[in-house]
Amino acid sequence: MVGKKKKAATYPKKESKTQSSESIAIPSKKNRWSVFLPLMILSVISIGIYSASLDYDYVLDDKIVLSENDFVKSGWDGLSDIFTKESFTGYLGQQKDLVVGARYRPLSIATFAIEHAYFGLNPWVGHLGNIILYALTAMVLFLTLTHFFPERKKRWLFGLPFIAALLFVLHPLHTEVVANIKSRDEIMALLFALLSLNALLKYANNKKWYYLLLAPLLFFMALMSKENALTFLAVIPLSLFVFTDAKWKQIALMSTPLLISAAAFILIRYQVVGYLLDSGKEVTGLLNNPFLEATPGEKYATIFYTLGQYLKLLVYPHPLTHDYYPYHIPLMSWGDIKVLASLVIYIAMGVFAIKTIRKRSVTAWGILYFLFTLSIVSNLFFPIGTFMNERFVYMSSVGFVTILAYFLVVQLPKLLPKVKWAAMAGWAVVIVFLVGYAYKTIDRIPAWENEYELNLAASKVSVNSARANQFMGYSLYVKATEATTNPEKKELLDQATPYIDKALGIYPTYGEANNAKAGLLAGYYELDRNLDTLLDGFYVIQTRKPIPFVDIYLDYLEDRADRRKLNSFYRRLGSQLVQQGNRTKGSFYLKKMQ
Repeated sequence: MVGKKKKAATYPKKESKTQSSESIAIPSKKNRWSVFLPLMILSVISIGIYSASLDYDYVLDDKIVLSENDFVKSGWDGLSDIFTKESFTGYLGQQKDLVVGARYRPLSIATFAIEHAYFGLNPWVGHLGNIILYALTAMVLFLTLTHFFPERKKRWLFGLPFIAALLFVLHPLHTEVVANIKSRDEIMALLFALLSLNALLKYANNKKWYYLLLAPLLFFMALMSKENALTFLAVIPLSLFVFTDAKWKQIALMSTPLLISAAAFILIRYQVVGYLLDSGKEVTGLLNNPFLEATPGEKYATIFYTLGQYLKLLVYPHPLTHDYYPYHIPLMSWGDIKVLASLVIYIAMGVFAIKTIRKRSVTAWGILYFLFTLSIVSNLFFPIGTFMNERFVYMSSVGFVTILAYFLVVQLPKLLPKVKWAAMAGWAVVIVFLVGYAYKTIDRIPAWENEYELNLAASKVSVNSARANQFMGYSLYVKATEATTNPEKKELLDQATPYIDKALGIYPTYGEANNAKAGLLAGYYELDRNLDTLLDGFYVIQTRKPIPFVDIYLDYLEDRADRRKLNSFYRRLGSQLVQQGNRTKGSFYLKKMQ
């Protein structure tokens, strides 16, 4: 039975069994519309606001998990490989352990393979799938909150479940999750985790055994979608404690099947990947190990800075970007007030939650939900390959919107009971949030239309990110290769060059940026035939980080360029590489002299 045992901050007050959340989740004819109508509205808003993305292209990591993934393109025949191999293998051809812990998220990738079997490579289908799953998540969230808060005195339109679910649907931080097809793993993980929680809430209410079997199955599906669903091992018992009358022994009993599911997933993942977290290989690339150049003090100061940024973006989601790589987020120090403020806020949140959770405080539940689900992507316990990402707070945002709705709709009038405008002020703030979120979401979605638009949007925000600058520069370079006139080509090369140069200034050994720089140099050479400038640029690249494209282009020049200048270049470059200790590559160039 949903409710509380004693005076506490829980909302609403304890009800009789005839007014349990079960009757809310499965309504009678009399109150059916109090559930079905808000579900319909949430689904229509979810689909309507993201319908613009249906015509969008593949972007970013879509190629890794979908458009250029050989297992996905094999359709049904690729499913066995998807479930028995690390998630990047279908794109890379083999497991290369480019990121710490590798990746194993077969269920979401399997949906792409099934879509491909029937519709081929069609981004429209992928976007539609994300939108539908997002709408379902909003509906399940609403039903979950009706379990928690079965209010009957207010109309559903003014109830906490609907307001919190609507805030969730409209939150701008979710645009990356919905508009980027790859992020289906995030949507599915939360969807199945909430369904698992719902099953146990129903079991706690009516003791029907099949819910106890359904919960671990749904939880296993959440884990197979994305590993961060593991945090629901803490969220679900916490929710049972706060929102049901279950004793600790009963909670432990109900949670045991979830532990079995988690153990099975970890075992399967270990068998597929070959290790738990550490492959034994050092990740030396800055873009996969952002703390590579940081001291321990800088590392943890930066982590707490990013944790503060998550809170800021939940409240005020501007500006938004898909790129938080080095050094859009700079390396921070403990002397920075923003770092200290973030640390103090998180300590205060933790202390408050621990002190009040025994009273079944809704705010404490929301805080602990937020902290539990954010912990796995915080970089505090193991590296995640980047400083932060907006999609990482998708699951955690449930705690935030619940607290926000609870404070504005429920607590504010209680805190100021004699103030007539208290309730009106709360609803005014709710409207401000809803309108502001909706506006920002609608404004942000078009950035995901294609690679160029996304890179352009990121280049305006992530101005100090090597990755954002490289991506924008490369997008312009691609346009230059497609230009039909020399003046147009030169203009695009001129636009691309500052971005690539800035990327290399931030991260000199960035392979993709050096490759793009070589392409730019070759593009200019085709226009002006200035061999000296071309070879000087190639010299800088190859002494910094040798790339294959330079060798290919040098072969092209063998019978087309001044032999004396080529020999001089080979002598200079080969000698320098030998001095740097790269004897193999140095000898390769010295032997090319004629």
